[in-house]
Amino acid sequence: MKVFRKTIFLLLAAFLLLLWLGCGDQYRPVANPIVGPGGQPQSAHFAYVLNYNPNGNGSTTTIDVSGDSISWLQPMGVGSIYEALSPSLSALFIANSGSDTVSDFPASISGTVTTVGLLSGSHPIFLTSTKNSNMYVLNSGFNSACLTTGSVSNIVTATGSVGNTACVGLNPVNMVQAASGGQIFVLNAGDNMGQGSVSVLNPVTLELVKTLNPGDGLGLNPVYATSSVDGSYIFVVTQGDGVHPGALDILTLGSSPVVAASVPLGVGPTYSYLDPHLNRLYVTNAGDNTVSVFDASNVNVANTPPIPSLSAPVAVGTTPSGIAALPDGSRFYVANSGSNDVSVVSATSFAVLKTVAVGVGPTFVAAEPGSTKVYVTNPRGFSTSIIQTVNDTVSATLAAPPQVPGCTVSCALQQPTMVVTQ
Repeated sequence: MKVFRKTIFLLLAAFLLLLWLGCGDQYRPVANPIVGPGGQPQSAHFAYVLNYNPNGNGSTTTIDVSGDSISWLQPMGVGSIYEALSPSLSALFIANSGSDTVSDFPASISGTVTTVGLLSGSHPIFLTSTKNSNMYVLNSGFNSACLTTGSVSNIVTATGSVGNTACVGLNPVNMVQAASGGQIFVLNAGDNMGQGSVSVLNPVTLELVKTLNPGDGLGLNPVYATSSVDGSYIFVVTQGDGVHPGALDILTLGSSPVVAASVPLGVGPTYSYLDPHLNRLYVTNAGDNTVSVFDASNVNVANTPPIPSLSAPVAVGTTPSGIAALPDGSRFYVANSGSNDVSVVSATSFAVLKTVAVGVGPTFVAAEPGSTKVYVTNPRGFSTSIIQTVNDTVSATLAAPPQVPGCTVSCALQQPTMVVTQ
């Protein structure tokens, strides 16, 4: 199972080792605005593709959903690895691991990109927030506030500056804030001799509430966490270790969080996605090429099982790595990074309706709110595939921007790693 943790967790950390190579920037305590192109008229919906650049600054490509046209291209920092929309969907935040910064800009216009400096050596890799006043940054590296562990920094969105930074465990890989501004759960891959731990933080002060370890019932090698819709539970995907199988742990919140229950998963689980419309939890099992589907509206930790399965694990393509469900509740889409395709699955029968060929190494997939299109990032194919859901065919393939700005002939391209929509 440790092999999966190192090689299959593409969704969040496929490029992390490359990003760690750029770590010489100094702490910048104030935000530095970068003036971009003028404002654009707002369309109904946008897709934001995050591009990693192995030889310079990354970027975000904003796509107008109505016509699949590129509205604008915004420069980001070195090692752009993760993006997140604010809860109000008004701003997009990007973690730049190589430059120890977070970029943000208004989500519906092309204007000012603001750069928030973090402590040198922070190497931010993840973002989460369920409250508009804050954006929390997960730092995988060592900095002056946390000399031997990872950390979490709190960006105050009103000022565009870091409020405080708190230490967590060693080699944190993922975090989630519970719905409605609840507690923050950080997954630490390096604690307990590589078996992992979970740090629970107060969202206001970032004080440590509790650390959950394998001795507390936590499964081995936690890799991804998702909040329930109402914020009552945190679902943690754990991979196991080859002897102990992977599992979905259900954690409670409060003054003394606990691992309240657990259910088995498939082989090598890597990622989870909560569909807020149907209130379902999907988990990709990259080791046996399946997806587990749970009814997240019916969680009772005193029951057996504590969260019901809605079907047997769904067989999809090779190495499933990302999932998105249509808001209309009809289908969900699974990006299969090993077979270079997307499985289209019925949300009622759980049958695979179609397999759509896309670019090389698809890792992330997102559906736009109108349920008319699905966007798939292909980092090894240097492209983004757009699937029209009326017939589930690829309607367009957009090439990534060049690594060197202004290049027009024989250009090495950036690598689209993630996409979000609004």
